[in-house]
Amino acid sequence: MRIYIKARILEGYVPLHYNYYLQSFFYKSLPSKMREVLHDQGIEQGPRRFKMFTFSRLYGDFEKKEDKLFYKDYVYFAFSSALELPIKYLYESLKNDPTFVIGKAKFIVDKILVKDSLVELNDYDIFYTLSPVVATKKMENESKFYFPHQLEFNYLLQLNAKRKVLALTGKTLKSDLNIRVERWRRIVVKYKRGNIEGVIGKFKLKGPLTVLKIIYEAGLGAKNSQGFGMLEFEGTSIRNILGE
Repeated sequence: MRIYIKARILEGYVPLHYNYYLQSFFYKSLPSKMREVLHDQGIEQGPRRFKMFTFSRLYGDFEKKEDKLFYKDYVYFAFSSALELPIKYLYESLKNDPTFVIGKAKFIVDKILVKDSLVELNDYDIFYTLSPVVATKKMENESKFYFPHQLEFNYLLQLNAKRKVLALTGKTLKSDLNIRVERWRRIVVKYKRGNIEGVIGKFKLKGPLTVLKIIYEAGLGAKNSQGFGMLEFEGTSIRNILGE
């Protein structure tokens, strides 16, 4: 399930690296018990815990001054989850109180749309990134990031998808997700005190509807709950979906 949001800026600015603030905005919209469970536990699969949600970057016209983004009028963004309740709670929270804060900026909701993705998916689709896709592996005391020109990139994305399917459905994915990266660019995002490296671009994905639905809703690759791996169908945009 997905929620698309258009909001008008009232005052202030958004920090250049705002993923943590967008994530905090999402968590604050949830009831305290759900927030605690989702943040601290998620859905377990072996030693791993998946939060099963992701979100886009902020889209809109802005002026950049040093490490601050001053939006001129509206911002457009989206949250997505393989779990329905978090999206429903976010919707209710914004309907009850349409003002919210991201970093040092205050916004008011102009338009909201909630959508179920299942009716739109096929077993083969072309997507573009609403937020960077991350392929990473822990190496002793640090994380190593991989990119489409490296063999590990597709392998890590496929493995991550299998683990998400197993965590959500209890079933083992028998065939690999087929991934083809058509166009990509490396991007670095600061999150808290560290850097996360990912790619933005165009992805062709083929696989069972179950895995495509989970990837579309929960995100492709790693670090989804920190604002990475959100995909959208090629040829559309958040503005289009909201009827702009």
